[in-house]
Amino acid sequence: MTVCRLAVAQEVTGYTLHIDKVDQDAANLHVKCAFSLDFSGKDSVLMNFGGAPEFSVDNLSVIGKDCSYKYSSDRKSLVFYSNGAGTAGIVMKYDYTNLSAFFIYGEGKAELWETSFGEYFYPYIPDTYIDVDINVQLPDSLSLLCSYPLESRHILAQSIALAFIQKDAYSHTVAYVPEKVEIYQVSGMQCDEKRYRELLELTKAGISYFSKIYGDDYISGQRNIHSFPTYLFHDGKGFSNRYNIGFISASQEKFSTYPDIYPLVHEIGHRWLGEWTLLIEDGEPGAYFIKESLNEFMTLMFIRDYYGENQYRALIEKYKDEYSKINGTRHDEPIVDVVVNNNNTVIYRKGPLVLDRIARNIGYEKLTDIISRFYRQYAGCHPLEYTDFVAMVSESEPETGDLLEFLLTAKSLPLG
Repeated sequence: MTVCRLAVAQEVTGYTLHIDKVDQDAANLHVKCAFSLDFSGKDSVLMNFGGAPEFSVDNLSVIGKDCSYKYSSDRKSLVFYSNGAGTAGIVMKYDYTNLSAFFIYGEGKAELWETSFGEYFYPYIPDTYIDVDINVQLPDSLSLLCSYPLESRHILAQSIALAFIQKDAYSHTVAYVPEKVEIYQVSGMQCDEKRYRELLELTKAGISYFSKIYGDDYISGQRNIHSFPTYLFHDGKGFSNRYNIGFISASQEKFSTYPDIYPLVHEIGHRWLGEWTLLIEDGEPGAYFIKESLNEFMTLMFIRDYYGENQYRALIEKYKDEYSKINGTRHDEPIVDVVVNNNNTVIYRKGPLVLDRIARNIGYEKLTDIISRFYRQYAGCHPLEYTDFVAMVSESEPETGDLLEFLLTAKSLPLG
């Protein structure tokens, strides 16, 4: 029997987050936040806060009743120390300057703020839940997308994402599949009608497939997801796609011109399998096998179901070809050793190939069922380890569980 500790927070209450974008340069915010901290018998409480040490937090002011604090820019941490009282009221003001993710996605017509890649633009205790009120003040030239409705919500503390959009640079359309889907495209770079229809069809089909597989609808009051995804296509430097709970961000160029848009189905799949539900931390063995490889394989399972076995097999052969270029070289590494998302070939090609090998052993339906049960059992749980997934495979298929462990820790793969 597996016992899973749900991620809960008793330390932070009454959290308000006021973000001011008026008269702020690109990749800059002025922030005021306030909350009550319950030390729960501890001497101190650690919160994630900050980004690159050379810039990120300027003009920091912290007023803490019944506590003291220490901010470490190197460790991206804020530690509050109890002065003996059980609770403390905290008010913070600061300027967050030069968001590092801006240099990945930015220099375009949208600005994405998220708590990923070691960037924490507001203080929080990771892998806990908070009730938060968010207020955002904007200039007339910008509009806002947020991962949640701005009114008070019980949410995973690190899951707030914001996108600031230049109004005059974007074309906004609305469709129903049957729920409302909003689409923001960069004016002058929009896709053609065929690609637009394909996006809507894949959104509808992907949501239907994953909802059925996981036994959990896309829209979920429990997870404060109240609508189908909004798509934000950007013209920044980075081609990365991102699932941000309330919206999906992706490259406009890729969307408009690439041969297929299967990666957007992958982003839809992150509603169930990804960093906001499977709470394995960066740095932990197998972190990105759990966060990404499982979801990429399930994206392939959708393609197998929707387009047929031949299209699935063609993609598997493509993955083999791409992985074979690094197989056994210095660029290859065991899947469990990828603890930050910096080796796309290992995580998005080698990982699914391992899972395809397992599926050929025990059957695709059986492996899909195991992945579904893994989601239902571990979503929102912390701590989580990749061995929890291996153990679930081993419960019903001990020899296959051993094979999976071997393949996940192998330097290279035999490609047969």
